[in-house]
Amino acid sequence: MKHRDPKPHPGPFRTMQIDAEFGGILVAVGFVVLGLVGLPIAKWFLLGALALGGMVALLLRATRK
Repeated sequence: MKHRDPKPHPGPFRTMQIDAEFGGILVAVGFVVLGLVGLPIAKWFLLGALALGGMVALLLRATRK
């Protein structure tokens, strides 16, 4: 059996009570923001990917009807 300290260290992960989905989304958004700030060309790549994704979504929606 492990020996546990009666008073654990009050670190930041002891007080954060969030679910894994929100934490994952938060980390993913953080990486995107850091990438956009650090690499100016990434801004154009992201905008192009969003535009292309929007066009594909509209094309798929139009062909299903």
